[in-house]
Amino acid sequence: MAPEQKLTRVAVKVLRSGLLVVILVAAAVALRMPVLGAPAHSVDVTIVANKSASGGFAFNGYQRGAMTVTVPVGWEVVVHFENADTVAHSLAVVPSGTHQQMTPASTPAFPGATTTNLAAGYPKGTKLTVTFEANKAGTYEFICGVPGHGVVGQWDALVVSATADAPSVTPPNAATVSVK
Repeated sequence: MAPEQKLTRVAVKVLRSGLLVVILVAAAVALRMPVLGAPAHSVDVTIVANKSASGGFAFNGYQRGAMTVTVPVGWEVVVHFENADTVAHSLAVVPSGTHQQMTPASTPAFPGATTTNLAAGYPKGTKLTVTFEANKAGTYEFICGVPGHGVVGQWDALVVSATADAPSVTPPNAATVSVK
């Protein structure tokens, strides 16, 4: 067989295998299967600083870990943060126990799991979105990073679970949680 014919056969095989890859990726996308290491699922969570009319340092009206959002490990988490208070607030996902620090560390537990002006916070009416992949099972905190706010109670829990099948929130309806 001539070298040109061998080269042509190899080229045809490569094209066929490339076409197969394109077909498999298209099928995976259509079936909503994970592709190339992307998170399998996504959840939207709404967290409002000082949502309650009674005031205080709280998220969605809850403080000191009274609200727990649970997400399965590997899920993308999209947090819609809003400040409804007259005092500046921020949001970060940090390791459990961070609320005991007067000024929490600015490094979040997951890349992207923080508002940018963590210590300064944002004024009333600010709406921001932070997105991260919950890729490590464990217990974490949603905390306000403005110095002193976590210590006085402005923190709630995030559990990244290796056994959960779907996101949930406790108490029920404490936060808007929707699966995409």
